[in-house]
Amino acid sequence: MKTEQKSGHSTEKSILELCEGYEKRKAEATGERKKFYDEIEKKSDNEDKYIKQGKYFESLNKDHLHHQSYEERLAKATELNGCDFKKSTFKNEAFVSREHTDIDHYIGWCDGQVVGIRRAPGIWLVCLLIGCILFICGGAALLFGITSGPIWLIFFTPLAIAGPWFADQVLWKNLDWLDKIEFNRHTGLVRTSHTLLRRPFYIPIEDIELCQGPVVKNARGSGEIPTGSLVLTKYPAKFWWRPSLVILGGMEKDHWTAIIKFMDISQPIHMNIQESIEEHFKKDKNAMGTGPFPESMKKYLDAEDKQINRFEVW
Repeated sequence: MKTEQKSGHSTEKSILELCEGYEKRKAEATGERKKFYDEIEKKSDNEDKYIKQGKYFESLNKDHLHHQSYEERLAKATELNGCDFKKSTFKNEAFVSREHTDIDHYIGWCDGQVVGIRRAPGIWLVCLLIGCILFICGGAALLFGITSGPIWLIFFTPLAIAGPWFADQVLWKNLDWLDKIEFNRHTGLVRTSHTLLRRPFYIPIEDIELCQGPVVKNARGSGEIPTGSLVLTKYPAKFWWRPSLVILGGMEKDHWTAIIKFMDISQPIHMNIQESIEEHFKKDKNAMGTGPFPESMKKYLDAEDKQINRFEVW
């Protein structure tokens, strides 16, 4: 009994010390750090408000989720693709476990319905190439206009600045969704990205595995880059070879299993993902950047506070 009382006092003391430490850091914070603590306080006050209003623990319907078996979703993907699937053949690929470790819950751009993951550069490289060409044209126009060519060539000089800006701020910002793989929690399907040789297709999440390669270390030893890529256990029969999904920057096991966990409709979306949902709600953009925030997810957010007002988000 005495041991239990001693343990209880020790826990209470630890909590008080943590609270005192938090208050001290908050009082000493300035600039951006102070804004961070103010945001925490604001969110906490809003949660208290939602609890008093009876919203926070209120259960909402889950009609927006697919509630379909794997076979039903496979049939839906076959219908969307316009052809049957065929099985992939593997040689020495070793797949990582699909069990999540609960260490890291980062998944990428997420609006609650969809997670968007960028594949290896495609459209980005095209935009970069266009920007470089326009920069070279602008520089050449200035050089030849001043030295040997017609003087009117210098009117094309602004291309050296406007060209790269146009490629990055206009082309890339409006076309980057073409490089994204779409993981849709509401349908249980994944839509692959666009490529020069292949249009996107749909496939159930169960038919994608992570083949984790070696971790490449930075030449100076200051960082590491994972080289994992996603492979398909089956793919549309109209393709001649099995497509692979190479992710920009590679993919680690924790990242992949966190996505699988997000796609599992038997459990709510993890709290660490809620910040990304709120950011997309504030911008009124979906995770792919192709339209407004999904209507089906708005019931989980307060329109005035731009904050999630439910304990569980499905």
